[in-house]
Amino acid sequence: MVTSVLLADFQYLTRQGMASLIKAMPGFDLVKMVDSSDQLMEMVANSQPKLVVIDISDKDRELIPKLKKLKETTTSSFLVISNSQTRDSIQQLLGMGIKGILTKNCSEEEIINGLRAVAQGNRFFCNNILELVVDNPDKEDKCEPTNLTPREYEVLELITRGKTTAQIADELHLSIHTINSHRKNILRKLNMNSPAELIVYALESGIVKAS
Repeated sequence: MVTSVLLADFQYLTRQGMASLIKAMPGFDLVKMVDSSDQLMEMVANSQPKLVVIDISDKDRELIPKLKKLKETTTSSFLVISNSQTRDSIQQLLGMGIKGILTKNCSEEEIINGLRAVAQGNRFFCNNILELVVDNPDKEDKCEPTNLTPREYEVLELITRGKTTAQIADELHLSIHTINSHRKNILRKLNMNSPAELIVYALESGIVKAS
């Protein structure tokens, strides 16, 4: 199955570079490139691509509310390329349910892996993003107990690795219904509302380690 891709990048050189990489990937079809936020909104609505790759820089912060609106009104998956190195901006993206985040310092291998993972519905955060999310020098040295069962810990760890419910069920030799029950129990016990919140909390708290 071919993955249709819309690329939104507002700098000519980086747009052409990313376009060349996507065009060279088997199974990916670059259907459109846009260079403005207005074009982005229009083209996503019209073409409904499977994957939207969008470059967001610090000076393009007005894109965030537009991205949030798109996320709520389309079934497309989003891979964000961010030059921001602040925890708040990254957590804002995670809180919106963005499944993939890269930086412009990523290697070709990381970019390709990110494109493939998000296109398949999995999460992907490059090493720079994971280090930024996990590293919290202001965090107090304390251990807050949780009441997760050993099986729930297993499920949580697999969630943070970007595994889908079906993949977790297959790996643990359990039914999809059972895995969904575990996911709901984990969210309830940790007082979380979404998998995006869950993965950030799990990594920050040290419940599971970033790989």
